[in-house]
Amino acid sequence: MTKSCLALAFLCLVFALPLRAFDWETATSNGREYVTLRSFCLFYGFGYQAPSGNPRFVSRSTLHSISFKLGNGDIYLDGVHYVLSFPIEEGDHDWLVSRMDVIKLFDPILRPTEIADLHPIRGVVIDAGHGGSDNGAGSRLGNEKTYTLDTAYRLDAILRAAGLKTVFTRRTDVFVDLYERAHIASLYPDYCFVSIHFNSAMEEARGLETYCLSPRGAASTSSAYLTRGDIQKLPGNDYDTLNILLASMVHSEIIKLNPGDATADRGVKRARFVVIKQNVLPAILVEGGFVSNHMEAARVNRPEYRQSLAQAIARGVIRFVNVMGDRHLQLPDQGGPAPRAIPVTPSAPSGLAHDPANGNFNAATPTAGTFPTTATHKVKKTKKTSATPGSSTASTPTSATPSGALDLSEPAAPAPSAVSEKAPQEPDEPPTVNSNSEGSASAANTNASPASPSNQNP
Repeated sequence: MTKSCLALAFLCLVFALPLRAFDWETATSNGREYVTLRSFCLFYGFGYQAPSGNPRFVSRSTLHSISFKLGNGDIYLDGVHYVLSFPIEEGDHDWLVSRMDVIKLFDPILRPTEIADLHPIRGVVIDAGHGGSDNGAGSRLGNEKTYTLDTAYRLDAILRAAGLKTVFTRRTDVFVDLYERAHIASLYPDYCFVSIHFNSAMEEARGLETYCLSPRGAASTSSAYLTRGDIQKLPGNDYDTLNILLASMVHSEIIKLNPGDATADRGVKRARFVVIKQNVLPAILVEGGFVSNHMEAARVNRPEYRQSLAQAIARGVIRFVNVMGDRHLQLPDQGGPAPRAIPVTPSAPSGLAHDPANGNFNAATPTAGTFPTTATHKVKKTKKTSATPGSSTASTPTSATPSGALDLSEPAAPAPSAVSEKAPQEPDEPPTVNSNSEGSASAANTNASPASPSNQNP
């Protein structure tokens, strides 16, 4: 009897302790910190084979798929396009993934329940872009400010029906300063913030984008340089992990508006627009299509498309709310007529051959082998991190996720390069080009002011 009790106690002790410690292999290049692809795959449960000659890496776990390209910042994770802060690098014996991207993108998305700042979300601040004297982007069919407000009201109705409170930064055709929009959001702690916009660029540009704040020490997606402003901590950087989680969940829903068209997924991107960098809530900015593209302009002009867009945004927001507070709000139906597809099929922006029908990636699986060595990276082992029973082992990676993680302290912010001092300043909001040569038909209302947040039925 005594031996049986001792044996049972021993087994309980064994299973109560971490099964093993995890060794992160790290490297430094150009002042930036990286982890090896092998470490990344083993920790997150992806199958790993050393890349050998193939510029693409494709892998799966039980729950996730991933595809990326050497020297490229575009990746597909579970069929969703993301733009990394730093491209995948070539190391001595393996590819390298930036530590910042592991901490600020991969970990929150792959392990959302491990985020330290999870807290219940009571409502949503809905920000209809532009307004009043600021028409935003325009075409012969209409102006961005009208479309954003209409979509905002549709989103409001869906979120309230699901049981969430809402607040508007503007309810009518009025101009509201960008900093005032962020200030309104600050009056509603435990909310999240969604800014709605429609895009404008060259006529051939098309598709959907979702922005969240660039991490401190990383340039914005549209910038080729790291500037002094990029290494300053901004109010919104306190919510880096929540920002990317919210952006990921919303973007993965809105791209469903373009079934079978991976090229319309322009990705989850990074920027320092005022309404997200000055925000003290988890905050994103959604670009719902290009009004400068005549086919997408016609689509955006259709009420049923704006309804479908609002439903997709709402689904992503509610998924975020459910994870944040362990709630079980019901997702809205994807009802209404399906948005009309746009028959354009150029190559995917990253060059990855993506099969959107089933989330597969049409690239050859990397074969085993030794990666060509270079003299630019030195790989070292970091301190061991505890992992729970059932985690992957060095010899047989599995889909189970260890509870330990890479040191989640802020990555070191590299100094800006000399040439970056001449880099153009990032705009305060997404740049727009009015494609209506005859000018706007809407009258500007510059005298009205936004309603007091306290009167907006929070």
